[in-house]
Amino acid sequence: MNDMKALLIILIVLLALFALTVLIYWFNLDTKIVKALEKPMMRHYDGIKRDHRL
Repeated sequence: MNDMKALLIILIVLLALFALTVLIYWFNLDTKIVKALEKPMMRHYDGIKRDHRL
């Protein structure tokens, strides 16, 4: 009985992860997150001191 309960929990977790990845793909959330993080990342990168000019 405990084996079936563990398998059911694993199945539910896998289905939830699959649904999450489908939602990320469907709404293009990965690109939106990267676009939102681009300005702070560029601000940080531009503020780094360099040894030489490019």
